[in-house]
Formats: sequence, structure tokens, C-alpha cells
Amino acid sequence: MLKLIQHIRIEALLFLAFATLIWFVMTVSATTVERQYTMNFTSDASVVDMFWMQDSTINTQVTVRSKGLSALFMRQFNGLEVPFSANNTIRANSKGLYALPEDLERILFERFGSDYEFNFSVKSDTFYFPSASLVTQSIQLRFDLQSLRLPEGYRWISPPAINPVDVEITGPEWAIPSGPITLELPQMEWKEILREHIPLPELGPLLTQSSNKVVLTAQADIWVEEHFTAEVKWEGRTHTIELWLSGPFTYLRRGGWEKHVSIALHAVEEGVGLDIDSRNSLVTVLSYAPKILVHSQE
Repeated sequence: MLKLIQHIRIEALLFLAFATLIWFVMTVSATTVERQYTMNFTSDASVVDMFWMQDSTINTQVTVRSKGLSALFMRQFNGLEVPFSANNTIRANSKGLYALPEDLERILFERFGSDYEFNFSVKSDTFYFPSASLVTQSIQLRFDLQSLRLPEGYRWISPPAINPVDVEITGPEWAIPSGPITLELPQMEWKEILREHIPLPELGPLLTQSSNKVVLTAQADIWVEEHFTAEVKWEGRTHTIELWLSGPFTYLRRGGWEKHVSIALHAVEEGVGLDIDSRNSLVTVLSYAPKILVHSQE
């Protein structure tokens, strides 16, 4: 008999607990809870379109409404930090960058679903980010020749040069370099004609640039001294002359030196003089003979 009574009591307690749970669920389900919280919406970008966001966070009051069991978890919205994608949310006009309440509502809906309703109780229907227009400036590029070595006996035919010589940089005015940008050239030995692509240094996420690399070109050659012979004619006679030239091997190799030197004859007291001059600043006439091609007594 005692066991039966105990069994009846347990069942009664279970029934009472179940009934209480049903009452609680029905009561909560029928109750709508509405509270206001401060939320921070933070963009994942600092530069959008042609504007720089000085502050990428919107701080605003949001009224949250829910009913049912979801209302029990509304404290999660107190001081909530909400990161969002600038590409899908931030808009731009002549005044700057902004977001609309429906943009922020969409972000919250995507994160929390339909269990909650959100209302932005602000006087303005537009949330503007403190922003400033981006500027574009032309910055000169420079490099240090000390990293480029010439082999012994070599000289520059065409000194090292870069293309382009400057770069257009766009970004917040304070972030743009105030002086030239120095390129980091690799340590290398130059021979003949070389062409190298040199990457520009990274300038940071706030800046964009018109080019990410430059082309470095130069031509070097070994300097030689060579003796040559040539023939000139005067009044039907052929005369042999000797030249001693200095310059790049490429210019003075056999059959190529003639276009870099001019040979002229002129009358002098002694007879017919011979003039040999360089047409190229890189080619030097060290000596030539004879100075008088034809003497007057001949």
C-alpha cells in the first residue's frame, strides 16, 4: 500500500511539473518582448569607391522585438558587435559613404533569422560614415645605381633607366608618400643589353597605384682600343690611312666602326689635310695617320 501511495505521488509531481512547463511555454509564446539595445556595425573596409572612411563603425540604438522562447535570449544584443561586408552594404553619393536602415536590418536578419524584428529608432533615415574624398598624386620613382655592377673594363652605353619614371597613387592624402619612392634593385652584374622587371614596394591597403612594377633597361659593353685601316681617294689615287679608336666593342667590331667616324679632306698650306672626327660621343679618335694626305710638292 505504501509503495502505491509513493508511486501516485511521483506521478502527481511529474504531472504537476509537466503542466507547469506547458503553462510556462504557452505564456512565454504568447508574450511579446521589446527592448532597445546599442549595437556597433563595423565595415570590413576602409576605402570604398573614391572615399576613405575615417571611422568604419556605426553606433546606433536598435529596438529588438521577439516572442516565444527566442525572447529569453535577447540579452545577446546588448552591445552587440556586428561586422559586415562593405561591398554588399555601403553606398556612395556626392556627400560620402552611407548605409540605409534596411541595409543594416538585412545584416541582422541574415545573422539571426526571423525570430527577431529590428527597428532603428533614429531621426535620420541614412547612416553616414565620417569619410573624406581620395586624392591622386604623381610620385617620382628612383633607384640606387650602387646595386648594379659592371664587369671590369665595361662601361655604360645606355645608362640604367626605368619606365615609367613615376606612379599615380590614389588614397587618403595623409597616407600618400610625401617624397620619391626608392626601388629595391637586385644585386646584379650587367653585360650587353638587359631588361628587368622591378616590383614596386607595397604601399599599404589604403593606397592603390597605377602600376605594380617598372621596367629597368640598360646597355653596357666592354671598352676596347683598336687600330683600323681605311682607303680614301684623291684625284684618282687611292691612299691608305690608319686610325686608332676607342669605344664599345659592339661599335668598333669589324665592319661597324665606319658609321661612327667621319673622314674629310681639306686644303692646307702643306697640301691636302686629313680630318677624322667621331660621330658618336662613345667613340673616341685617339690618333690617325697621316695628318697630311698629299703634300704640295708631290
